[in-house]
Amino acid sequence: MAKRKPTLTSKSPIPTMADIARIAGVSTSTVSRALAGLPPIPEETRQRVVQAAKEAGYAVNRHARSLRLKRSKVILVLIPNLANPNFPDLLMHIDRAAHDCGYDIMIAHTAIDPRRSDRYVDELLAGSIDGVLLTASYCPPRLLECIAAGRRLPIVRTLSPTPDLNGVTAVQIDEVQAAYDVVDHLAKQGYKRIAHLGGPPKEIVAIARRRGWEKALAAHGLPATPDLHFQAGFTVNDGRRAADEMKKRAGRPDAVFCSNDESAYGLIAALKEQGLRVPRDIAVAGFDDLSFSAVLDPPLTTVRLPRRDMAEQSVRKLKALIEDDADNDNTILAHELVIRASSLRS
Repeated sequence: MAKRKPTLTSKSPIPTMADIARIAGVSTSTVSRALAGLPPIPEETRQRVVQAAKEAGYAVNRHARSLRLKRSKVILVLIPNLANPNFPDLLMHIDRAAHDCGYDIMIAHTAIDPRRSDRYVDELLAGSIDGVLLTASYCPPRLLECIAAGRRLPIVRTLSPTPDLNGVTAVQIDEVQAAYDVVDHLAKQGYKRIAHLGGPPKEIVAIARRRGWEKALAAHGLPATPDLHFQAGFTVNDGRRAADEMKKRAGRPDAVFCSNDESAYGLIAALKEQGLRVPRDIAVAGFDDLSFSAVLDPPLTTVRLPRRDMAEQSVRKLKALIEDDADNDNTILAHELVIRASSLRS
């Protein structure tokens, strides 16, 4: 007679580790270690335990497991502005990557109340949060104090360039080189008066992109005079205001490199309202490659950010830092110049 496979008893409708152990033919301690992914459980045994747990409908109690491991399995993501289309896309990839690594995310929207992020830092120090992911140049004052005091905390910075925070690891692109590549493309198209629509003057990302504009113009022997720089911001309305300012200045540029795509949208719309054609009368390029940029009229030349790679590598680095399995090496990812009709000569 075939040996009957162990099953759940009627007295235990909610499966326990003891039930899984009986089904898999192992001890409860083996079940616990196998489901937690701890050594020295052989792979064949772990798979048998996982299959038994699946058959029984057993769900791992993440809260209890976190208490045993002395980790919350939660990472804090600081977001400066959820209205910026860059961040929802990045957050989607961060959330997916965190889930794959066994973590949940908590979002702090620093534009609403920067002091909230300081309270979250207190939770980090108390162990309620395992690590922090910075996505902008802003860093909570409490966190800066800890870094300055030499505390080793699991922090990773990504997307927007941030100041060197005493060795805090980063996953970013070379913003200066990316801006250089856009302006280099415009110069190679034959444009001579290439203006720059800058971002907020104190934003590190805006400073880096202006530096790339200046370097590219110098490499081509072209002027980077004050009349070709338009101080603006990162919104559609900033682009519109820049177009009004261009109309007032003598010697209209024949091409404009905008610090981001949103300001380029506003600039193009306002230039059209002035009766100018893009790119025949004035070429325009942006930075970010937002989803609307490919269907704009005309489609926008821009820099594509590797948001998915940024998110995945940032989360993996943060997980390794949390679990004491990494150093603080910076990672520079490749950007992509996407050339579309808005910058091409007829």
